[in-house]
Amino acid sequence: MANDSAKPVTVHGVLGEPRGRLLARLCGRPQTAVELAEQVGTSSNAVRVHLEGLRSAGLVVYEIARRGVGKPTHVYSLTAAAEYLLSSAYLPTLQALVETLRDRLNGGLAPLLRDVGASLAERSGSKPAKRGIKSAADALAALGTPATVETDGGQQVIRNSCCPLAAVTRRSPEVCLLMEQLLTTASGVEMRERCDRGEHPRCAFVATSVTKHARNRR
Repeated sequence: MANDSAKPVTVHGVLGEPRGRLLARLCGRPQTAVELAEQVGTSSNAVRVHLEGLRSAGLVVYEIARRGVGKPTHVYSLTAAAEYLLSSAYLPTLQALVETLRDRLNGGLAPLLRDVGASLAERSGSKPAKRGIKSAADALAALGTPATVETDGGQQVIRNSCCPLAAVTRRSPEVCLLMEQLLTTASGVEMRERCDRGEHPRCAFVATSVTKHARNRR
């Protein structure tokens, strides 16, 4: 059984304490390497090394500005990706939203999740008529883990080894319907989820038929 009480992963744990602290210091306040060094108690050269690593990872950007007298300097700020990484609110908010909707909609959660999945596929700009099941596999892989297409009992099955929504589907497996509809809409192939449950969920979607309309419902 999944341990929902496990300590959440923080940006400090992912990037290391020094880089995590720098991101937190930059939240809402662009600063220079010298200014950051004064706050975290290290040299500006050490801070620049970390900032360059964060910039290469797409988490900070800089602008060249003049502050007072002297040469222009680099002023660093967070990217949208870094703001997302700093927040630990997304998962509990999504989980609470799904559970609240389940309680209030009285059986209406599944159609809503399908609408969300179709909307996500349409926003991605997929062209189902041209790519078929490969488009579905690409859509799944685009969410974070490689996907493969296998043949099982005469049916094509898309699998991956790590569910991109595992933190939610452990407690709310109906969220797999969102993924099912996303892949159906992205590919024009009617998909049915046969995901592996457990502490480490894995995706499995069976291709059943080519749809005339990408948003066919059961």
